[in-house]
Amino acid sequence: MATPTHPDPCGARCETADALRTLRNLLEAAANEAARIRAGAALGNADRFHVNEAVDLAHEAQALASILGAVPAAATDADPSLTTDSREAA
Repeated sequence: MATPTHPDPCGARCETADALRTLRNLLEAAANEAARIRAGAALGNADRFHVNEAVDLAHEAQALASILGAVPAAATDADPSLTTDSREAA
């Protein structure tokens, strides 16, 4: 089993579901704000500091995608019942 890398990992499947729901809501809000920023920038309402921060946030979003992309592998390592082979063997 993989060692958790967060000091407070989800301790139950319901906690994982709650965390995913929270993240989905935050991502929807972030997408809306990003669209507002892009539209405002098109109107000239962004300076170079805003652009630099937007680029930094884009890099952080890519890092988040990397973390979330590793979830299937982590879940498979942690719980063999999530793989097709172990369900077929049962």
